[in-house]
Amino acid sequence: MERTSLVNAIESLLDHRSDVSDANSVDSAFSIENGVVTTPEPIEHSTSSATLLHELQRVKEDLKSKDIEIQRAHEIRENTDREIEDLTASLFESAHSMVEQAKYAQANAEQKLKTANQTIDALVLENTQLKKSVNELKEIINNCRSSLITNRSSPVTSVLSSTEQQQPESSIRRIVREKLHKRSSSDLQQSLSSIDISTKMDTNVVDTVLLREFARWEEKPSIGCDSSACMHRVYSEDILPCLTFPNADLSSRILTAIEHNDVTMETCHMRTIDENMKVCSLMGDLCQCNYRIRLGENGEWYPISRLSRNRIASVCDFFTFIRHVQSGLVKSDTRNRYNKIIELRKQMAFARLGL
Repeated sequence: MERTSLVNAIESLLDHRSDVSDANSVDSAFSIENGVVTTPEPIEHSTSSATLLHELQRVKEDLKSKDIEIQRAHEIRENTDREIEDLTASLFESAHSMVEQAKYAQANAEQKLKTANQTIDALVLENTQLKKSVNELKEIINNCRSSLITNRSSPVTSVLSSTEQQQPESSIRRIVREKLHKRSSSDLQQSLSSIDISTKMDTNVVDTVLLREFARWEEKPSIGCDSSACMHRVYSEDILPCLTFPNADLSSRILTAIEHNDVTMETCHMRTIDENMKVCSLMGDLCQCNYRIRLGENGEWYPISRLSRNRIASVCDFFTFIRHVQSGLVKSDTRNRYNKIIELRKQMAFARLGL
């Protein structure tokens, strides 16, 4: 702008000088001497005017080139600003996506760590209880053996009946059950199965078809009804009948949640018995609902009866053992793992019958 003003000023100055020079040239061209008008010879333009015109033309060309450069610089700056804005937006979007992925990965890692810690704690507690039970049962069995030997040597002081003398193993098991009557039936059966009694005759007959199906499943252990013949059999014969309730929709959702290990059950602590009288969400009957179940972390709590809870818990125990086998936490051989599967299937059958 300043250069344009300078050019305008120079042009006005040159126009003024041109007017003055024209006037002078007219005056000088027509001079009166002694009453006679004379015309002198034409006078050439001054050198300064030509120089200024040349300079003016050069300045105009410089200004024009400068304007072109300035316009080009403005375009470059606009393009650069636009690219910077696009790059900034892209960087912010990428950073936000990375933060979200990091949060998601952290949440998954924390959930896996929590599950692993809970599994380890449960296994440690179970191992401790089993060791304690084994030691107690060994002591009881040794006492029973010594008592049987003493009673055989002294018929007068024998406290065993003739039937018990013919079947020492059955009397041992009866005494063990009497000594440990405070323990639950499932824990007692698991403890008894872990003791190797030398006088026991193995009369169990193994279904070779089931054993072969289980062995094939162990090659690629997976959870799912159609994943193998073994799991299909367990689903159709035990899991689905055990989780068949009048409320079919909730039953299906509970099975799906159990398969994804996303079920929470807890005891309802009420002040009075009447407060626990509710309609069971699965059975649809008015009964004592001392338990409640939730599907997912933020799901709704459903009141359930003890029978419903035992049936769901037996299925959960089966899936827990299956997951332990998948994770390689069960170090026993195939036969022992198969026996454990049969035991868990028996628990589901008992729970379905209310036993």
